[in-house]
Amino acid sequence: MARWLILPLILLVALAGLLVYVGSERYIQYEFVIGKPTEGLYVSMQAAIAICAALVVTIVLLWSLLTWMWRLPTRMKKGMGRRRGEQGLDAVEQALLAVESGDGTAAFKKAKKASELLNRPNLTALISAKAAEIRGEHDDAHTHYTSLRDNPETEAAGLRGLARLSENRGDHVASIEVAKAALESQKAPMWAFDLLYTSQTALADWEGALETLAIAEKRKLLGKDEIRRRRAVLLAANASALDDKGQFAEALDQAKRAVDLSPGFAPGVALAARLLAKDGQGKKAAQIIEKAWSRSPHPALSIAYRDLWQGETAKATAKKIKHLIKTNGSHRESKILAVEQALAVGDGVAALSMLDELLRDAEPSARLCTLAAQAENMLGNGIDARTWQNRAASAPIEADWSDLDPDGDAFNYTDSDWQKLALSYGKNGTLIHPRYEAGKRRRAVVTIKNDAPISEDNVEKSDEAPPPSPDNPGVDNKATENQDLAGRLENLLDDSNRS
Repeated sequence: MARWLILPLILLVALAGLLVYVGSERYIQYEFVIGKPTEGLYVSMQAAIAICAALVVTIVLLWSLLTWMWRLPTRMKKGMGRRRGEQGLDAVEQALLAVESGDGTAAFKKAKKASELLNRPNLTALISAKAAEIRGEHDDAHTHYTSLRDNPETEAAGLRGLARLSENRGDHVASIEVAKAALESQKAPMWAFDLLYTSQTALADWEGALETLAIAEKRKLLGKDEIRRRRAVLLAANASALDDKGQFAEALDQAKRAVDLSPGFAPGVALAARLLAKDGQGKKAAQIIEKAWSRSPHPALSIAYRDLWQGETAKATAKKIKHLIKTNGSHRESKILAVEQALAVGDGVAALSMLDELLRDAEPSARLCTLAAQAENMLGNGIDARTWQNRAASAPIEADWSDLDPDGDAFNYTDSDWQKLALSYGKNGTLIHPRYEAGKRRRAVVTIKNDAPISEDNVEKSDEAPPPSPDNPGVDNKATENQDLAGRLENLLDDSNRS
C-alpha cells in the first residue's frame, strides 16, 4: 500500500512548492465562447493549485477506498484463518500439556480439536498418537505412528513411536525389527541401538547383540571402555550357553576372549577358569584368576583358585594362596582370604588378629561374624563362639558371597541374569547379585571341628552349655569374666609373642 502513495505525495509536495512560488497576484482566465466572445471566467493561480491538490487527495482517497473494499474479503478470510490457527495452536499446547501430565482423555480431545483447526497432518498425527498411547489404545497409536513412518519427513518419529509401543508390550521381535530399520539410517539414533541391544539380550541372542555392538563401535555410539565391558559380558553369556549345549571348544574360546577383554570381570574369569581346568589347563586358569584378583578380588575367585590345587599338599596350597593374596594385599577380600587360610591351618590366634581390623566396622557382616565364631571355637572359647554365632544370625549379608551357589558353580546365572549383567556391568562395571536379591540359600562360610557347617543363615553350635538351674540361670560368671574381645585378643597375642 505504501508504494502506491509515493507518487501522489511527490505530486502534492510539488504543488505545494508551486503554490508558494505563484503568490496571490496571478490569475488564470477561462473563456467560454458562445458565438462572439464578449466575457470570460477566471480563477486565481492559488485556487487552481488548491483545486489540483484537492483533486489529487480525492483520487488517492477514492483509490484507497476501492482497494480496501477489493481486499476486504481476503483480509476477512485471513483474519478468520489466523484466529483459527491461534485456536489450533492453543489446542496443540493444551494437548501436549495433557500428554505430559498423563491425562489421555484430555489429550485426545485437544488433539482432535487441533486436527479440525489446523492443516498440519503430521503435527496432529503425532499428538493423536501420543494421546492414544496414554489412553492405552495401542491400535490407534500404531495407526498414527505408521502414517508418520510412511512419510519421509517424519519417518524417524514414526519409528520411535512404533518402537516404544512394541517395547511397552514386551514384543521383543517387533522391537528388533523397528530398531533395525532405524539403525540403518546414516544418522542412527542412540535409542535404536539401545532398544535393539536390549531386545536381543532379552531373547538371549548373544551373537546378534555382538553384531549390534560392532555397529555401535563402528559408528562410535559408545566409548571404548563400555564397548569392551559389554562385549566381555556377551561373550561370557554366549560361552555359558554353548557349554550348556555341550559345545565345549566354542565355549572355551568365547570365555577366553571375554577374559582378555575384561580381566577383572569375575563371572567371566570364574567361567573361563572352570573351563580351562576342565581342559587340563590348570596353570592358565590360575594365571587368569591371579590377574583378576589383582584388579578386583571376589570370593568366588578365591574358592575357584583353591579348587585348582586340590591334589596339592597343604603346604603347597598355602604357598599358592599366599601368592594370590600378595597380588592385592590391601583389599578387603585379600584380608578375609588370609583369615580363611589361617583357619584352614588351625591358627585361631592369627585369624582373630587379622579379623580385629575388619570387625571394627560398626556393623560387621554375617560372613565376618561366622569367621570370628570359627576362630573362637578353634581356641576353645565356646561362649564367645556362640556370641558371634548369634550376631551372625542377624548381621547383614554380603552380596558378593551370595554369588556362590552351594549346589553348583559360582555365578550360576540364567539368561535373565546375563541380560541384567549385560546392562549393569556393560554400562558402569557393576555386578549383579540375583541370589542375594532372591534371598536364596548361600554356601557355608567355614566348617568347624565336628564338620558341621557354619553358614550365614544357620550356624551350628560346637559346644553345649550346661542347662540352667534355679541357682544358676545359665550364665557362668567365671567364664564370662574378661569377655571383652579386644582385651582377650591382646592377651593371646602377648602369649604368642612370649612363646
